Amino acid sequence: MSGPSAFAVTILDNGWRPRRILPVRHHWTAVLPDLVVDGHHWIALIQRRPPHQAASPGPDDITLTRAIIRSVGPLDLRVADHLIAAGDQWFSFRAAGLL
Repeated sequence: MSGPSAFAVTILDNGWRPRRILPVRHHWTAVLPDLVVDGHHWIALIQRRPPHQAASPGPDDITLTRAIIRSVGPLDLRVADHLIAAGDQWFSFRAAGLL
């Protein structure tokens, strides 16, 4: 990921409404037990960057998203979107066709 940013995994219900937000402090795999126990099948990745940075993804963001998608698939979890926010700018991996 480009520069310091906050990262969270959001558990979604079947209508893709947020149910629970799990902040990622060190490595995203730390939230896997919570994802499995919750019993829902959709998650969203939310990344917040400082306002002076661009919301567009870098190669590391794309690599991370693809790694998460591969890792959660066997757990019957699906990634609804990876959103990157920087100030008032947003980038959606789903809208850009990157999922």
